[in-house]
Amino acid sequence: MTNPVLDAIATRYSCRSYTNEPVSRADLETLALAGVQAPSSRGGAPWYLAVITDPALIEDINTTALNLMRRHEPEGYNKVETRDTNLFFNAPALIIVASKRSHDYTPSELDAGLLVENIVLAAHSIGLGACICGYATQAFRDTRSDDPQRLSELLGFPWGYEMTVGIMVGHPDQTRAPHTPNLAPVRYFD
Repeated sequence: MTNPVLDAIATRYSCRSYTNEPVSRADLETLALAGVQAPSSRGGAPWYLAVITDPALIEDINTTALNLMRRHEPEGYNKVETRDTNLFFNAPALIIVASKRSHDYTPSELDAGLLVENIVLAAHSIGLGACICGYATQAFRDTRSDDPQRLSELLGFPWGYEMTVGIMVGHPDQTRAPHTPNLAPVRYFD
């Protein structure tokens, strides 16, 4: 069966190699719209997106994250330092997703995950590469510095929101095969 949604799911991969070509504002708006069309618990939409194309700001987040990683996750830090890119693989756009802190039975991170999946599938479907980046959170977790507060304010996080995940976006420099799905954990009960 040919289906564009299932095809996008089956062929999407985590892009870690980008050209220098900027991502157009129209494409970024398309991705943001796809993201916020995600379902959320009781329609609460507990997310905030900071769409960043300013190279200096992306580098600020990169450096801040690496500073914390150097102290608390030396293996991850060394892995980044040995490659010829930054933490975000020199992607020309970075989408930071923040979630509203919740004491509800449905964590806002779950809703943010739905938004993130929509964004990366939409990026793939329009010919862009994207990669979900948990390491971006490190820039917002350093309790020894004022960087988390500074970055949250700089990116305009609403009160009560905190960094959840980053998404790198750009034009792929090379394509990769998608991961092979593992159906072993799936059980059917008839």
